Amino acid sequence: MENIAALLLVLFALFLGVAGTLALSRRRRAPDLDPTALAAQMRHLSDKITSDTSLLAQRLEGIDSRLNETQVAGQGLARDIFGRLGDVQQATTAVAEQARQFTSLQDLLKAPKARGGLGEAMLEELLSQVLPPQAFECQHRFTSGVIVDAVVIAGGRKICIDSKFPLANFHAICDAKTDAERTVAERAFAADVDKHIGDISSRYIVPDEGTLDFAVMYVPAEGVYAEVLRLSHRKRPIFETAIESRVVPMSPLTMYGYLQTVLFGLKCLRIEENAEQILDHCGRLRQDMERFASEYDTLGKHLGNAFAKYGDATRSLDRFRSKLDRVVDFADEPADPSPVFEVVSGD
Repeated sequence: MENIAALLLVLFALFLGVAGTLALSRRRRAPDLDPTALAAQMRHLSDKITSDTSLLAQRLEGIDSRLNETQVAGQGLARDIFGRLGDVQQATTAVAEQARQFTSLQDLLKAPKARGGLGEAMLEELLSQVLPPQAFECQHRFTSGVIVDAVVIAGGRKICIDSKFPLANFHAICDAKTDAERTVAERAFAADVDKHIGDISSRYIVPDEGTLDFAVMYVPAEGVYAEVLRLSHRKRPIFETAIESRVVPMSPLTMYGYLQTVLFGLKCLRIEENAEQILDHCGRLRQDMERFASEYDTLGKHLGNAFAKYGDATRSLDRFRSKLDRVVDFADEPADPSPVFEVVSGD
């Protein structure tokens, strides 16, 4: 609107200039022109300029409104664009975070670590999902200072589980490009697993500290577990070597099934431990039931006596009511002034 006002001022100044110019030119050309005709021409010119100015102002207002609408639409489009750019930035950040996590996952698979490896994290998550908190313990320390990744406590005994599985040569098997490279990597991987089985058997089977006579070797992936079942070391299957060493290899699926069995056993042990207490409660309940039955019989006898007394009292009340009615009826009879003689017959 400020632009329109400025334009109107410019048009008005132009009108004054044109009017002055026309007046001067008419005076020079026709000095004897009638002033009335000149005034009429000036009014006509003024009306014409006013009409054109009004029409121009209307068009300028339409242009200004369209410019405002275009500006509003442009602002909305800009907000939409910035919002979409924000969504794209968030998605890019999420993808970058997933890529970072995947990189860290690869780093976890590269070498076993004492704490925080992939196998240990998966084992802890599996234990927490299946067993109650008091049925397992992570990072259990023996009196010798040896620390096992996890122990499952069942019936007062401990089942040791090791999750630090050697995976370096397994990646060499996956990355092998020729059969010869794969064969060498498989032999190295089998040797690593065989050594790991020996370490578990010697370190985590401690009967004098409450452990069972076997330990569990947790294999963090089903594919790795399949290789453990398939490969041999020194012409002897790795799985047989593990069983003879009292070490049981378990994958995530077999570990889940084993933990479910342990959970069921814990429930049975809890029932067995509470069986004597349950029997004591049943004996007390039987005594209470017998006491209640005796009191109930006594109450029945009292109720029977009360009902008999109630019948006697009801009959006595009826007799009393009958006598009272006869007395009332006798009182309502009119008095007879003549003496009444009653003839009594003698024997």
